[in-house]
This record gives sequence, C-alpha cells and structure tokens, in this order.
Amino acid sequence: MNHYSDDPSGVQLQRFYLKDIQHFRDFIEQYHSPRSLAAWRRLVKGRLDAGEQMFFVLKENEIVGGVDVAAPFDSLTWRMARVWTKEPLTREELKGIARQIIGDDEVLYRVDLLCSSHIRKNMSYVRDIFDIDLEATLNTFFAPEVSLRHVGFIPWDYGYLAIVTTPDCEKIESIQFFRKGTAGLTTLVKQTAYFRGLLGFNGIIPGKEDPAMDEECEILKLARQELNRYLEGGHEPSIPYVFPEGTEFQQRVWQKTLEIPFGVVRTYAEIAEQIQPDKEKSGQLARAVGRALAANPLPIIIPCHRVIGANRELVGFGGGVDMKDYLLQLEMWYAGPVS
Repeated sequence: MNHYSDDPSGVQLQRFYLKDIQHFRDFIEQYHSPRSLAAWRRLVKGRLDAGEQMFFVLKENEIVGGVDVAAPFDSLTWRMARVWTKEPLTREELKGIARQIIGDDEVLYRVDLLCSSHIRKNMSYVRDIFDIDLEATLNTFFAPEVSLRHVGFIPWDYGYLAIVTTPDCEKIESIQFFRKGTAGLTTLVKQTAYFRGLLGFNGIIPGKEDPAMDEECEILKLARQELNRYLEGGHEPSIPYVFPEGTEFQQRVWQKTLEIPFGVVRTYAEIAEQIQPDKEKSGQLARAVGRALAANPLPIIIPCHRVIGANRELVGFGGGVDMKDYLLQLEMWYAGPVS
C-alpha cells in the first residue's frame, strides 16, 4: 500500500488500490454483515473506474476510516471528498486530510470534505458506506490555508512583495514581485493573493494591507519589519533564509551577488570574472550570469538588482527595469552609515 508522508496533523492518508481489497473488507466488516471478497471488489472497482480516488485514514498507523475523492464536473481546481471515520476528527485533522488530497497538485484550489463519524453496525445497504448520512458535516478548505508554507504580502509602490516561508516556518524561502499580472509567480502565491482579496478577475488590487498580517508566524513578522525598513531606506534587511537550490553555476553566481555591498553595483562581466578569472573564458559567461540572476528566488536578499550591464545600463530584472532603478536609487541615496 502507498503511504503518504507524515502530516503534522497526525492523520495520514494511505492510497487504496484494488489489490488492497482484503484490508478494506477486514475494516468494513466490523460494521457490516459479511460479504464475499468478489462482491466488495465489484463495488469498489465501480468507484475507481468512475475516476474516483480512495484512501484509508490512519492514526498512529491504525486504520480509522476512509476517504472517497471525486472531481465534480471534472473540475481541475475542486475536489469533493466523502470522509467516514469511527470517531469524529478535529478540524486540524481534517485540514491534514485536505492538505494531503491537494498534495503537489499546483492547480487544485478547493477541497470540500463531507464528514461522517457514524459508521453504523448492520447497515442495510452497501451503498451506505459511500453515501454520507444526514448527520454529515461539510468542511471546506482552500489550498493557501492548508499549505505548510506561509505567505505574506507587503504593499509598496510596485504592487506587493510576496514573502514565502519554508514548510517549518523557520526561514524565508522566496520573495516574489507581485506587480501587474501573475506571470512568474508561483501557484501558491497566486492562490493566496486571490484567497486574501489582493487579486481579482481583472488582475491585482493594489494598495491593500494583507488581511492575514495580524496572524502571521514570527518569521513573516520579522521579514515584514526588515523589508519595510529597507524600503524606507538605509537598512540592509537581515532575515533568516534558505540559500536557494540550483545548479552549481547558479549557486556560485548567487553567492557572488550576495557579497555585493549595499549601495554598490557590479556588472554581469565582473561577476563572471569572479567565477572564472580567465578573461577569455569569463567573457562568454556574462549572459549565463544574467540567466542565473533571472532565476534568483530571493531578490533583495540576494541583491540581483545590484548587477548591471557592461555599459552601465539597467537591464535584465524580473521585476522590471524601472523597479531595478528604484531599488538602486533607494540604496545610492541612503548608502552611508546609518544609526
């Protein structure tokens, strides 16, 4: 049987396949009159053939119920799940189930859980296993609220800075420029912006305070404070972060960029020469340096805006050349000792 990774809620989903029908019968027949294995197989196969997914619900490695997941109207963004368990689950446990249903699906946005904890002995019909009774409760979860990564938004002159934490909420994983459209943003940031009312059908809704600001985890509070001080001028942000994963070359470029002092600029060619001292070879690397900086997931912290063209022109910045100019002007103006 396919086990999902541990979830902090303490509840695990275990994918059900027809080869697991014996486990299914062993659990269900505690609450139902005996039926042949073939009968159970036909019943369950019909569900799976219809495109549904089935899971066991485990707590402390013990099966306590099941989940039947379907996509209403063949939706890519919505799932309806019927959850049946021996005992009621807490909201955090239900959130864990929703989180595991969403998994790594970058499109899925909403999960509705129809929950029943009344598995009745001697049920009259096999179909009762799958159809929730009148005492069922409905719990709706959206991808942003069940994600282990937290997102915070800082409004500024160029839309929002979107800050994303690591799953343990101990460090910052990325900073993304959320400006006019959503091109270049991760799905989590787009979904969270929409969920919090910062993004509508017609695009970004600028100038709003993040409605989740008062409930942010400590690392987001610190990041918000540090980045706001940076945008006010004269302060290099100091935020715990995870150095990005990437190719060896990308990481060398990011490390050299990280070493550029506040208020100082380097050219792409100069970064290339630091990586490859042979000028003949380094001359061929300037474009590759630009591509590596374009893939930098931590702008401002890894200050790619401080890298400019060989002719001192402002080129190649994901947030826009005008934003690059703004950040450099901000630093140049305040680039002296500050109290």
